Amino acid sequence: MSLFSSMFGPMYQQAGSISSPSGWLMRAIGGKTNSGVAVSEYGSLRLTPVYACVNRISNPIAWFPLRMYRTRPKGGKEVVQPGSGTGQHPFAQRIGVRPNDLMASRTVRKVSQGHALLWGNGYLEVERDGRGRGVGLYPLLPDRTGPVRRNGEHWFETTIDGTRHRLDPDDVIHIMDQSQDGYVGMSQIGLHREAVALGLATETFGGKFFANDAKSGGFLLHPGKLSPAAKQNIKGPNGETKRNPENPASSLDAQGGLDNAHRVKVLEEGMKFIQTTIPPEDAQFLGTREFQIAEIARIFDVPLILLQSHEKTTSWGSGIEQLMIGFIRQTVGPWVDAWEQELNWKLFTEEEKDAGYYVKFNMNALLRGDMKARAEFYNKVFMVGGFSPNRILQLEDEDPIGPEGDEHFVPANMVTLKRATDPTYQPNGSTAPAAEREPDPEEEEADAREERDGE
Repeated sequence: MSLFSSMFGPMYQQAGSISSPSGWLMRAIGGKTNSGVAVSEYGSLRLTPVYACVNRISNPIAWFPLRMYRTRPKGGKEVVQPGSGTGQHPFAQRIGVRPNDLMASRTVRKVSQGHALLWGNGYLEVERDGRGRGVGLYPLLPDRTGPVRRNGEHWFETTIDGTRHRLDPDDVIHIMDQSQDGYVGMSQIGLHREAVALGLATETFGGKFFANDAKSGGFLLHPGKLSPAAKQNIKGPNGETKRNPENPASSLDAQGGLDNAHRVKVLEEGMKFIQTTIPPEDAQFLGTREFQIAEIARIFDVPLILLQSHEKTTSWGSGIEQLMIGFIRQTVGPWVDAWEQELNWKLFTEEEKDAGYYVKFNMNALLRGDMKARAEFYNKVFMVGGFSPNRILQLEDEDPIGPEGDEHFVPANMVTLKRATDPTYQPNGSTAPAAEREPDPEEEEADAREERDGE
């Protein structure tokens, strides 16, 4: 094992691979870009569109109710109760409330989802009890954790408090999106480092522009030769602007900055200031900043309107409701699926999988539409006997009305196709003479109408 491998573990082993374009060194200190700005996964959060995109995607993942279910032998599902008995699980309640003693479920999910969005990989270690059941989830740092494949074996390695640990692959929940080898996710920031750097560069440019009295740069034109005192006022021995202790008001840095923005400036010995750079409005400074917001939004697949940007329109729908449904299905949904697949495969033992245990995020809150649309949907499904009253109340997070609410109803004037084509058909499949079969409400109404007409 090499020196770097022993020092940095899986980070060094991943360096240079297609799935890890930045390598461990660039991830740690940031890679230099064409704009001259160093960009790392940590530093990219200083750019407001990146921070907003990570928040927009991580918040729903952290907010959706996460519950443990078990399939019933005769169909359907039931919520698993906490405990160690038959049909119970010790992690049933904690997974959606407190996956470990130090963190809430929201914290664990938001942290790991943020790692997956920035580094391309989110890792969580599964804590197990003596029977091998998952009873805890702990997030791992993505820049110190990674998969290792060697001599046909596969495992994960992580560094905690300076100590390297080897983890069984079944004990690591690995959330990732794009990948070239299927083992390590590609860092979104590493792939699009130049786009992030341009956004940071425009912020730096804007800050220096206002620090320089909201004026562009230029040069000083002197009619003759600078005196030693004038040179001392302008530049120091290492080329930096330096304040003259004998005449501090005459130095350039003393006259610059926002505090001196509207004061009269003094140039010595007949010097003139000549502006040479392009004014910000001509360089489309504001347009560049707005374009970079759209660039970052494209990287994370977030609608611009969710980043408080109203410069562009969207084709996902004309209303905010349709836009949100499209965002959940297009952007958040695939991440939810990644979470569910990993949790359902690695959290449970083989016996628990065979018994039908699984976890699921409840996304109905953001997908069910407005109240009018939900009422119309429930009414249509209820009228064909699809939903019982209690089922509708459950979907609306309301209390049930009792055992009678579990009944399914159909309109009395509706019959099945079999009954319509065969008047002797009975629900149990038998046939009987008209005198013995159950009365038909429609036939009774028709007979009564004929009697009234005859009178």
